[in-house]
Amino acid sequence: MFHLLKLGPVPLSQGTTGVYLRIGEAGDPSAPVFEQEDVAGLRALLAGVEDPSEVRCEPALADAAAELGLAVEPPPQAALSARAAIATFLAWGQRGLSGLGSDKALLFVQASTEYWDAKPWLHWDDGQPFVVDVTGAHEHTYEGCVFYADDGLTGLALYERPGALAWLLELQVHGQAEEAKALPAIAVSLEATPPYAVDALAAAGRVPRLPLPLKSGPQGVSVPSSLEALILVAALRAVARLSPEQPVAISSMVAGEARMDVRVRAPPPRVRN
Repeated sequence: MFHLLKLGPVPLSQGTTGVYLRIGEAGDPSAPVFEQEDVAGLRALLAGVEDPSEVRCEPALADAAAELGLAVEPPPQAALSARAAIATFLAWGQRGLSGLGSDKALLFVQASTEYWDAKPWLHWDDGQPFVVDVTGAHEHTYEGCVFYADDGLTGLALYERPGALAWLLELQVHGQAEEAKALPAIAVSLEATPPYAVDALAAAGRVPRLPLPLKSGPQGVSVPSSLEALILVAALRAVARLSPEQPVAISSMVAGEARMDVRVRAPPPRVRN
């Protein structure tokens, strides 16, 4: 059985396109097809399919499916998950992050979903520092903070130096926004755009935001290293396990033969009126 799904519209340098996917029952995708019209996209996906009766189109493609005589059926979870993964990596490519690899994209989706579901911002705010100790293949203590705003600015930041969060707030109070952005840190920003990626992630029951790893410093914003990306993944998972009753959590990551443990200690929860 094959399931035909669509991503899009996906923005291009000029205009937009639809991205059409043929995904097997186990979630294995064929090469994506880029077309402007649904019928053309489905026709291209049918190339090489011997028995069209083994094809199912998602309900959003019902009109094009009717024109081609194809059955319509809600896709299984495996197909939705595959589309979400493809959408994430496609969006990463448009943001210059594809060098981190599709495996990192999957790790960030999984860890960010845990983080989003845990909603740590209900207990702590962006003015409260977390102690984030990394041991093993990399040794460093970061100062972390969770952030969340109704306008979509949500995520987790790990500052490289102790006391950075207090200094950040001081800079912001004095209107020194550029200096604040230059503080060395790695972070995950959960973005509300692009819609095609956010919609695909939400449809698969994943975090309804696009996880974007980033690195900031005096040279501006850049892409974290592979090691820093794994630290962020482990930190997301550790913070997701915290609660007012459990202020310490540990998450481990293995890269090749190297292992890292990330231990996060939360501050006392913020008392809210």
